[in-house]
Order: sequence, then structure tokens, then C-alpha cells
Amino acid sequence: MTAHACRICSSPDHDLVLDFGDVVLADAFLPSAAAIAGEQRYPLTLVICRQCFHLQIKEVLDPKLLFSEYVWETGIPASIRRYCHEFADAVLGRAAGSATPSIFEIASNDGTMLKEFRSRGCDVIGVDPARNIAQKANAAGIPTVADFFGERVARDLLARHGQWDIVIARNVLAHVADLHGLVAGLRLLLATEGTAVIEVPHLLNMYRELQYDQVFHEHAGYHSLDSIVRLCGMHELVVFDVEHLWIHGGTIRAYVAHAAAGRQPAVAVAQVLAEEEATGILGLVAWKQFGERARTQKRLLRAELSSVRAAGKMVVGYGASAKGQSMIQFCELDEQLVRYVADKSTMKIGKLTPGSHIPIVSPERMRADPVNVVLVFAWNFAQEILEQESALRARGAQFLHPIPEPHYL
Repeated sequence: MTAHACRICSSPDHDLVLDFGDVVLADAFLPSAAAIAGEQRYPLTLVICRQCFHLQIKEVLDPKLLFSEYVWETGIPASIRRYCHEFADAVLGRAAGSATPSIFEIASNDGTMLKEFRSRGCDVIGVDPARNIAQKANAAGIPTVADFFGERVARDLLARHGQWDIVIARNVLAHVADLHGLVAGLRLLLATEGTAVIEVPHLLNMYRELQYDQVFHEHAGYHSLDSIVRLCGMHELVVFDVEHLWIHGGTIRAYVAHAAAGRQPAVAVAQVLAEEEATGILGLVAWKQFGERARTQKRLLRAELSSVRAAGKMVVGYGASAKGQSMIQFCELDEQLVRYVADKSTMKIGKLTPGSHIPIVSPERMRADPVNVVLVFAWNFAQEILEQESALRARGAQFLHPIPEPHYL
């Protein structure tokens, strides 16, 4: 484990935002109770750069430890599959040139997004470091290189395939410590008149809605439009447009081009940058307050769960996501407060949550039990979960949303 200076500006100066203590990796699910003795814990500290105000974790672990085997699959949530269709419509509408441009995706996971573009006649290829997930994508007919994307991999791909009309980097900047290596590689692969599309959970939503559970070791940094503009500018790239989207609790989609292409920024770029400045997220005070709010939420959530359990009611969780594990460990939840966590993923069912050792079961088990309260850890899919579990709600089960303060849906 190493601790680095700011991933964007290299400044060594930072302020503490929130100390999560020593925690188990959010995706280190245990196959059985026998594995508990071998669990490894690592410090997790959220800090903010005093120079460029980039929010990031102080610690950086070996990415092979984090991503070589992965348990998140893009294609599982139905809302994600619908989103892929919307994404393709938007991106093809903005891209100049061919109606069927060539598409390259960084961190393409199981190929769900690339399948959407392939169905529209586009040539596609992806790269993803998770060998198990890349294997599934290749088996499904989506060419996927199992490797960590950076300048080295980009040069190899450039030699073999040339440049690409559209380069996609969805929900990947947060996972990368070597931001400059990723953006340098993106620049190499992007055609002269091409369009890159970068999506990140928006720092503004993280701040406003107290999404502290976005913080875990797999997420090295948390991005504003300001940080994306700053990072791209260091590599002769410009953000020429931006959209705000509902997915992942609030996401921004930045459209990027080579500076030499002369794409003029849309009004939306200046508007979002001004909103970020006005909200205070490009400063220290707001994030000091963020840390205090997170500690208050922990106290309130534990109090509510303790009250419900004291009344003899059954509480379970829904969504064994990494975000959920971050919240479970930060709030020090255990099987006494949350009986088990339901999840659709067959890669997680039958295992125990990292650090807290709460059993993970299928949603069918939850539907069969006399559940009173469902704590929605996968809050970014809350509406989908409510619709999916309408029968459970009709029986009187309540759904508890944990942030920004615990409230029932």
C-alpha cells in the first residue's frame, strides 16, 4: 500500500475529510465463516487537495488486488440495460462523422454497453482488468482485452487497431489512481475529429446527498466537472459539452475532444462549473461539514435500526453493493441489526459481507420471510427495487433509505 500526492496536481498538501478507520475491501466477500480469520484490513482516509480541491482517498492499493477478479456486472440491473440504450442514442447524436462510428470502451465490464453499439452496426472493442468479467464479454461476442488501461496498453492497441471515432470511459475515473496515464492513453486512441465520453458520479450530488458510501478502496477519487476540465487540459483535450444524468445517484457526462479540433464549449459547461463553485465543493469548508454530516448519519441510522430491532421487528438489507459494504463498515452494522442482505448476483449469494460477516441471500429468501424493514443499501436503484418488491410492500414491509438521513420510502 502506498500513499500519494494529489492524483491531478501532485500537491502533497491535503486536509482530512473523513476517516473510515481500518476496513476490509468492499468487494472481499467471504465464502464461509472459516475465511474470517484471514481477512485483511486497510486504512481508508478521505482527503481533499488544498491546491486543486480534488477529493480523493489517501491510500492506494495494488490495482491487481482490487480489480483482477470483480463481482460487479453491468448487465444485472434492468435500469442499467435501459440506460445503455439512452446512452447510445445520446452519444451517436453528438458524434461527428459516420452513422456507425468505431467504438472503444475503457473498463467495458461484461460488454453490456458495447452490445448496444454493436447492435447498431458499429465496430467495437473493450478493455477491462477483471479477467473473469472479460471472459464473459468475449464469450458473448464482444472483443475484450483483459488488462489495465493506460498509456502502455493504448500504444499496443493503437499499433494493432489504429484510432477510434468514439472512446468511452464510463464510471472508470473514480477507480484509477494513475489518472494521467489513463487520459494520455485515451488521447492516443481518439481520432483527430473523434469524441471521448467521460462519465463520473458527480461530486455535487455526492456532497448534497451525503453519498459518503461512494468511498471505498476501489474508488481512488471523486470528480467534479472542474477536475475533469483541469485533467483534460493537461493533455490537450477540451470538454465541449456536459449533461447531468440520473444514473448512479447523479452522474455527469462530459463530451471531450482534441483541443486542436476547435470544438467550442457549450453554455452548459460554464453553467455546471459555476454551480460547483457556488455550492462550495471546490473549497475546504464544505467538506469539513460533509464529514460531520456523515458521523451524524451513522448515529441516526444505528439508532433507528436499534429501535426497530428492540420492537421485535425483522430488518434485512437489499443490495450487496460496494457502496453498501462501505456504509455497513462505517456504521458498524452487524447481524444483530441487519439479519441478512438480499442480492440478485449469483456471484455473491451464499457468501458473507466483508468485515461485518452478514449473510447474503437471494431476494426469494427475503420475500418468503416475515420481513418488516428493508434497508436499501443500493439506494441508487431504489425506484427499481420498490417496483420489483411491490408484493413485499403490499404485505406491510417498509423500505428504509439511509441517506442523507434515514427516511422511509
